[in-house]
Amino acid sequence: MPTFKEGDRIPLESGNVSITIKSYIAQGGQGEVYRVSYMGRDFALKWYSKYVPSQEFYDNLVKNVRNGSPGEHFLWPRAVTAKYKGTFGYVMNLIPSEYEEFSSFLLGTARFSSWATLITAAMNIVESFLVLHSKGYSYQDLNEGGFFINSQNGDVLICDNDNVAPFGINLGVKGMPKYMAPEVVTNRTRPNTHTDRFSLAVILFRLFYIDHPLEGKYTIQFPLTDQIGAELFGENPLFIYDPNDDKNRPDEIAHPNVISRWNMFPPDLNITFIKAFTSGMKDINERITESQWLETLVKVRSMLIVYDGREQFINGYKPSEMPEYCRALKTDRDVIVLAENSFIYNCHTDCTSADYKTVTGVAKSSKGDKNILGLGNVTEQNWTVTLPNKNPVTVKPKSFAPLIPGTIINFGNTKATVY
Repeated sequence: MPTFKEGDRIPLESGNVSITIKSYIAQGGQGEVYRVSYMGRDFALKWYSKYVPSQEFYDNLVKNVRNGSPGEHFLWPRAVTAKYKGTFGYVMNLIPSEYEEFSSFLLGTARFSSWATLITAAMNIVESFLVLHSKGYSYQDLNEGGFFINSQNGDVLICDNDNVAPFGINLGVKGMPKYMAPEVVTNRTRPNTHTDRFSLAVILFRLFYIDHPLEGKYTIQFPLTDQIGAELFGENPLFIYDPNDDKNRPDEIAHPNVISRWNMFPPDLNITFIKAFTSGMKDINERITESQWLETLVKVRSMLIVYDGREQFINGYKPSEMPEYCRALKTDRDVIVLAENSFIYNCHTDCTSADYKTVTGVAKSSKGDKNILGLGNVTEQNWTVTLPNKNPVTVKPKSFAPLIPGTIINFGNTKATVY
């Protein structure tokens, strides 16, 4: 039975202000969630009805409210209630109806509108933890229950931020089985930024491949008791695509998603996951950082094109296999495959930039032949273009550089060769 009824008022920690219960929403693992009125708007209240967190937990929650949210994607606590009826709760934004639980994507009841949208969601998740960690926090309980995603545009909302604490401080949380880092499973350490990065890799793997990176033919033969779980996910975890040990490969019946998708994406993604779940599983200094994930995701996005309304991943590292309607740009750090309406970004055209959002160029096809492409300059700087056996020419803003194989485009801080 819910603790509160419509019209009940609960005082806030901050003083002579209260919230008013409007309706009961749901029950969760730690307590109850209500719709409440606060400062003239509707919010959600998470109420700890099943257990009472410590005073240290309460004080940290109050401090997080006063420090403010680290980023736009966090459903950060907005206010904390006063101690009331022996416990307390906190106020956060409601989750809009167009957002789906992460688990819905794993179950197949929600699907991304496109591969581009999935990649955008991954970038939003990674960037959020880059910001969180850069501000000295660790999330500590990163698992599938903490994410809501808009399947149409890839926007992400991260909830359950009540466990977030400064690096080096742990408030008692350990994490969810199958998402915890091996050293947390075996009690060698408490959750921290390094363990967050392991859990982040699991989240990203499941986002792309649905199945779990450590569940294969070997692991599924055992009943998952606490002791066996500690062995398979703590003492001796084995990645399903470990290049040096194939005994835990995916099972055709139990893990069809990862089997069908593993070789579908550009190779950069597989290479990064292999590192995350081999050397990165054993050595915290080998964990994939958020910046490294973003670099990988940019490379994956750079090989996704749309042709005749259909998305395709094109392996730009194999020019001989490239369709005639594509061209590629090769810089010192990237290969970008282009088709009609493909974009390049600031991180492509400026080797000093990590900006993967600002568009700097767009590919357009000739009106007479859609297989003849040009790259439109949408920056405010001139480009210098050298066609094969020709003198350099200037391509001004709003003008086009022909994408003829062998052409060199100097964007200013970066040069690219067309093939």
